[in-house]
Amino acid sequence: MDDFFPVVIFTKPPGALLIYDTSHWCDEGAVTQISVIVPSFNQGRFIEETLQSVLLQGYPELQLVVMDGGSNDDTVSVLQKYDHRLEAWVSERDRGQAHAFNKGLKHVTGEIIGWLNSDDIYLNQCLFGAAEYFFKHQDVDIVFSDYIYIDENGHYLRGRKEPRFHYSTYLWAGDCFHANCAGFFRRKVFDRIGELDETLHFGMDYEFYLRAGKAGVRFGHVRTYWGGYRLHQASKSVVSHDLQLIDASRITTRYRPATVGVAGAELRTALFGNSALYARLSWAPTSSGSPISSLRRASDAEKPLSQPAAT
Repeated sequence: MDDFFPVVIFTKPPGALLIYDTSHWCDEGAVTQISVIVPSFNQGRFIEETLQSVLLQGYPELQLVVMDGGSNDDTVSVLQKYDHRLEAWVSERDRGQAHAFNKGLKHVTGEIIGWLNSDDIYLNQCLFGAAEYFFKHQDVDIVFSDYIYIDENGHYLRGRKEPRFHYSTYLWAGDCFHANCAGFFRRKVFDRIGELDETLHFGMDYEFYLRAGKAGVRFGHVRTYWGGYRLHQASKSVVSHDLQLIDASRITTRYRPATVGVAGAELRTALFGNSALYARLSWAPTSSGSPISSLRRASDAEKPLSQPAAT
């Protein structure tokens, strides 16, 4: 029987929105404005769930924008349905995901920026959790949490606990550990180091985090679950893993000293203990089957993840 993760899906409005008490950390209940940018292309099957996972959190100072690349599925009809709840949305041909996100930055004014892809979701109260974290950690400019994998039907597959950001580990691993659905940024980071690299179509987040780390941006991490990363057969991470590796190679060549080389397989073994564990943690296809079925088998052998505590 499939485990169902009850805080993941917001297909129907709850009877009453949970009121998050900000009085213990925020002066007079005035919360920081958060702007969530959703790059989108042909994810009409999932995008309504994505939007609901943001809107139904009840965060009072929210901007939500969708930058769609000219989808030819049901995306536009969903965006029209939510037009009155969106700060802005467009559906027009663009130059890829990085370009879409950068366009979104020009439409928002929030001090905190969220990046949520149109097939992923936020979990309950993550916006309040991010705002509280930044309020209490004025020296941190990017914060990640752990996250969960969900399948195409929104069923829980397994949780993923990530290491804290460490520049050298990120660089030598050649892989982006953290999921954008479980991370938030202060706007001033983009003002300081620039926007996403639009020449990259798969590793734009990996390159941005390396650029930020090299510039001395402070990263934080919280041990709770803020996001749901969806694995499905049409997702970029599943379909185009080889192209991801090409992007990652270009990026590491840019940042890694040319005089030093480490074999990727050897490094991953050093980081994760053995190649089987790495395969289990990644979404690349394995010899045992598809990445989704592999994650299902891994989760079946584990105790179901308990519901995250309120942040």
